[in-house]
Amino acid sequence: MLVTPEQMQQLEAITDQSGISYGHMMENAGKALADVMMKRYPDRRKVLFLAGSGNNGGDCYAAAYHLKKAGWMPEILAPCGEPHSDIAMAARDRAKREGIPMYSEAYDFVLDGKEIVVDGLYGTGFHGELSPALQSLLREREGQIRIACDIPSGGMAGSGNVCKGAFRADLTVTFGAEKLGMSQYPLRSLCGEIVIADIGIPADAKLMPPPTQRLSLEGIRPLLPEVPCDAHKNQLGHLLCVTGSRRMRGAAVLSTESAMRSGVGLVSCASCEEVLSAVQMRTPEALCLPLDPDTQGFLTLKYNQTLLTEALRGKQAILLGCGLGQTAETASLVEFVLKNSDCPVVLDADGLNLCASHIDWIPKGRTILTPHPAEAARLLGLTTAQVQADRPDAAKQLARQTSAVVVLKGAGTFITDGSRTAVCNAGNPGMAKAGSGDVLAGIMASLAAQGLSRFDAACAAVMLHAAAGDAAAAELPRGFMLPQDTIAYLSEVL
Repeated sequence: MLVTPEQMQQLEAITDQSGISYGHMMENAGKALADVMMKRYPDRRKVLFLAGSGNNGGDCYAAAYHLKKAGWMPEILAPCGEPHSDIAMAARDRAKREGIPMYSEAYDFVLDGKEIVVDGLYGTGFHGELSPALQSLLREREGQIRIACDIPSGGMAGSGNVCKGAFRADLTVTFGAEKLGMSQYPLRSLCGEIVIADIGIPADAKLMPPPTQRLSLEGIRPLLPEVPCDAHKNQLGHLLCVTGSRRMRGAAVLSTESAMRSGVGLVSCASCEEVLSAVQMRTPEALCLPLDPDTQGFLTLKYNQTLLTEALRGKQAILLGCGLGQTAETASLVEFVLKNSDCPVVLDADGLNLCASHIDWIPKGRTILTPHPAEAARLLGLTTAQVQADRPDAAKQLARQTSAVVVLKGAGTFITDGSRTAVCNAGNPGMAKAGSGDVLAGIMASLAAQGLSRFDAACAAVMLHAAAGDAAAAELPRGFMLPQDTIAYLSEVL
């Protein structure tokens, strides 16, 4: 599980009430950190702890004590002053009695010759900026192993944002549970390897709201529909894809094929003849609903309202937006489909952009939104930088405003319905190409048409898409990969 700073405080309070005190938790954290270091780096014993004035620093004092008892040579630099809590002061005093050298200023002789540097300046409550002096202290030095205590200083545990000069770790030993921000970039890139250390939190501890789920193939497999031996196509759902335009035929091709490869019984693609010809060449199994375009090849409502009204009937899900383009007529078409359908809708790409000025078009309680950060920013009236500064919060805001399940795409894709949350850290840079979103949207709409709840369909699709992309990357050079390769490798993970 992944927890916010507030949820971590809940867990610590539950643990304290269970009989394991805050002081005991600090002792467990320090001992766990020392044990990881002794196991990983048995031949590197000259250690400098950078201890802050909070309980994160207290963990460092506790770890230094255990290393000293084991014959290591720890030293402690406390540039932020004395510990603020009684339990951190007690840990400091015990370390001092053990004869561990302690300093308040970063003299050269303190910094030189250390084989390992452990950062415990700031913990999960950090917000703001690091002073120039601390930035200098936290900079990388050649040949040193760098370990973060709970979280790299300068990282925001809730959002994944980082400030200038944040600590870059080779290894992060985090306590009790991984912090949500560590699943998001840029903080994830500063964590190195992440080890979760047990500090005594009861296994049955319950959080409200529930913690964020990290997606895995094993975790989503139970969500996938079971197909009976005597199944027929009408039992497996009928998906309507309103996608594509003369200039963006590939969006319809990729989304239609990925939908059919993901188990839905029937797919009807509604688009112009040029698009449908391309779809049929790649996926002849798809049904075609020819729509009249305007002179530029974009779909219109005024020529196709009767056909669309009939097409909306009897569908288990709709995919809307991939490659539609943005014109006044495509806007009217999107509004019509959203207002006249009665099943789950996956709203993607241009469908999202066309709703940015008309967020009230989005049907409450039956929509999945799949924005990348710029699309999310348009829907929320923010800048892309503001969305990226706190991706989990932006996704939750959008989910609350629209009553939709939101899939905020990108490294560390974040999924939420406003209360439940999930993160996917699978996938790779080879998937960062035009068309990847169309493949994901097709998988998601296919699973929704097969009866999965919107949240489950979103989680399962994101994981399957990422895992197939990773399977492709294991066989192909990342720069060589195409979104169609992800479709090809779906059979490896489904």
